[in-house]
Amino acid sequence: MYAATRIKNRQRVCRTLVAALLMSAGAGAASAQDQPTISMAINQSPWLDSFVAMVDQYEEETGNRVELDVTPFGGLLEKIRNSVRASQGSYDIVNVNSLWLSEIYSGGFLAPLGEIEANYQLPEGVLSYGNTTNWDASAATFSSDGALMGVPVNGNVQVLYYNTEIYEQFGLKPPKTWDDLFANAKAIQEGGEYYGFVPRAARDSIVYNFTPYLFSHDAAFFRITGPDQAEVTLNSPEGLKALETYVKIATEAGPPGPGNIAQGELIQLMATGKGAQAIAVIAAWGQLEDPNASRVVGKINAALLPAGPDGMIASSAGHWVAGIPKNVAPEKQKAALAFLDWFAQKERQVDYVRAGGVPVRGDITGADLGDEAAFRFIEAYSQNARHAVMGLPFASAAEASDAMALSFNRAVIGELTQVQALNQAAADLAGVLERAGFTVSKLPDL
Repeated sequence: MYAATRIKNRQRVCRTLVAALLMSAGAGAASAQDQPTISMAINQSPWLDSFVAMVDQYEEETGNRVELDVTPFGGLLEKIRNSVRASQGSYDIVNVNSLWLSEIYSGGFLAPLGEIEANYQLPEGVLSYGNTTNWDASAATFSSDGALMGVPVNGNVQVLYYNTEIYEQFGLKPPKTWDDLFANAKAIQEGGEYYGFVPRAARDSIVYNFTPYLFSHDAAFFRITGPDQAEVTLNSPEGLKALETYVKIATEAGPPGPGNIAQGELIQLMATGKGAQAIAVIAAWGQLEDPNASRVVGKINAALLPAGPDGMIASSAGHWVAGIPKNVAPEKQKAALAFLDWFAQKERQVDYVRAGGVPVRGDITGADLGDEAAFRFIEAYSQNARHAVMGLPFASAAEASDAMALSFNRAVIGELTQVQALNQAAADLAGVLERAGFTVSKLPDL
């Protein structure tokens, strides 16, 4: 394990936090004084340096220490599993990706924050990303009525990116609906110079990318109907309309071979100026604004995702939540919560954005940041974060995503019709739910 300052020096992070260091800036800072050293398991990521900057600020303000064990994404879940299952945990804070939350929550490995500090609640303004900070053990799903299990530390939701220069060339406005998005994409595509829309339809990406289409059409993969009971609703008429919309936009107004485009390829097409618009995570913003990696610096803007037929909007949650394991000492738990509460305060979140991070609050505006052009993504991020959904809120979410991805991908590349793809994906999802211990009902095949 390395102290945050050592990581910072090793990675040669150079950051200037504009906000003054206030030794008594609010209740979060006050409660953070004189705490024991804590350790945190965290992922290597584009936003790590900004988080390290905040840890350094915390240490300077409070005199407390936070040691970060930085692990590549692919190995972090296994480290977390090993630590929370041990008789004595190695980490006082574990950073949990949204896709893993159900597994870690349902295993009973984390201490509810209201038990560490009586009646503790997230500071007002902090986003719950579709109630994914709270877990209802009796229903085995996320719920605003469930116990508070963690504090978000990075708010990675999807937004609509569009190239303002291309939009101006074609006289377009940001779309309000999926039909608007397709019309814009088609007009650009027919111009012959740019790809009208870049999908993210590779098998490792497609379920996450399809989720906003599904939920905005007033549909869902499944719904919890009772304790250990679920109904698969994916293959509904609304679900079919969502998949038809997804396939149409992906195949009629974008690059060839859409079924092979994953996140890396999407960002590259946008960064080179070939792609006019795309739906991607807000974390891609930094790469698109990096003059060493992008030809479109200053030309990209972000917007709210399009609405479905009845005006519904949804964005896939892809955030991170920090939880405190049960198997660490009470004094370490309290110290961990003091740090997380400090981090979630508004003035610290403004510092976090300035350091390059994605905030976990919905009340940070351009005015808070001085209306600097580099932070023009904030409004779109906040709007989409308020519409964040967890498509697969159960412990076997990763397995379910993999199972359905094949059928969706085959629909995009033309090997299955949309009806065939939905029916097969629904059957595969039902199988995963059954193996996870649910009694499953399912809509009849389309």
